[in-house]
Amino acid sequence: MKKMNIAIIASLLFFFSYAYAEDAASEEYTVRKNDTLWDISNTKLQDPFLWPKLWNINPQINNPDLIRPGDKIKIPSREEVEKEAAKATQPTTSEKKKPGTALKKQEAVRAEGKSAFEFPAEEAPKYIVSKNLFIASGWISETSPGIGEISATPSGRKIIAVNDEVYLSFSTEKILSHLGLKDKPSLMVAQNEKSKNRFFVIKDVKTVKHPETGKRLGRLIRIAGILQVIGMDDSKTRAKIISSFEDIHIGDGLLPYQEMEPPLIPTFVRTPEVEGYVVESFSSSQMSVEGSIIFLDKGRNDGLEAGDVFSVFSMTAESPVKRVIGKIQIISLQPATSAAIITESSQEILIGAKWGQE
Repeated sequence: MKKMNIAIIASLLFFFSYAYAEDAASEEYTVRKNDTLWDISNTKLQDPFLWPKLWNINPQINNPDLIRPGDKIKIPSREEVEKEAAKATQPTTSEKKKPGTALKKQEAVRAEGKSAFEFPAEEAPKYIVSKNLFIASGWISETSPGIGEISATPSGRKIIAVNDEVYLSFSTEKILSHLGLKDKPSLMVAQNEKSKNRFFVIKDVKTVKHPETGKRLGRLIRIAGILQVIGMDDSKTRAKIISSFEDIHIGDGLLPYQEMEPPLIPTFVRTPEVEGYVVESFSSSQMSVEGSIIFLDKGRNDGLEAGDVFSVFSMTAESPVKRVIGKIQIISLQPATSAAIITESSQEILIGAKWGQE
């Protein structure tokens, strides 16, 4: 009887430990109105760029752009995601150091009459935002800046992801305009050495108008990914998607690739006497929360600099007194507009909200 009780208890312990492990590994999330996989990944996994992971483990989602309120999706734990990332970066057996390698290296250095002491590696730079978020954040452009577009795919797919191949078409007129030339360039932009045959894939999202004055501010442009030209099929330029930040589609535009470095966290934080309005959000939704990218109606010409910090206020007709509801920090600048990240928020920040010194 005693042995039977022990067996039952052991079985129960196994059952509950298994159930706990399953619960810790993932959770079920019910999609709400205005949710996107980007937003859910940002909220649940603290990294919006992990949204493809959500798509991969939820095979019932045919189109990541078409999730609906009430849909159930599985959310992996952050630990599960990090374990997979660690596996991906773990060195292979051939890459691992053999025993005694470090010691032999020191002996060789001493034999050459050099010091075996190695200075510690320099501390990695601290950026306001990650490089991927900085590239993907976008900007407000006075005109549509594309020089060409993704025209088709060899596979016939309409939603394009990393490692997919695509065909490109270019506009000579737009290339000349982009380069500031009047005559045809001697080399095609796709062969420009600086770009290393790479292009940004861009989305011309919408026209942005000032929420107070109605004045046209420009077009909201987002970088959806990076592709590299790999050859020609007859007269068609063939390329491969090497990086993506959101879904890529046929018809998305192209810009010559250039290195982009996010701004460093400033040693001294500025809050100049500039104020204005939130005019747009990264996701084109009316509401934004902490960690989201928003766009402002002031820019470089108004004296703003990357790293500047401002307060965001809530003011209504019923309550005209300024009440601080969040903090924002500038991450990129155009002459008349800028992009900022919401670093703090006590409630949703709406398009049309005022910002400035507290």
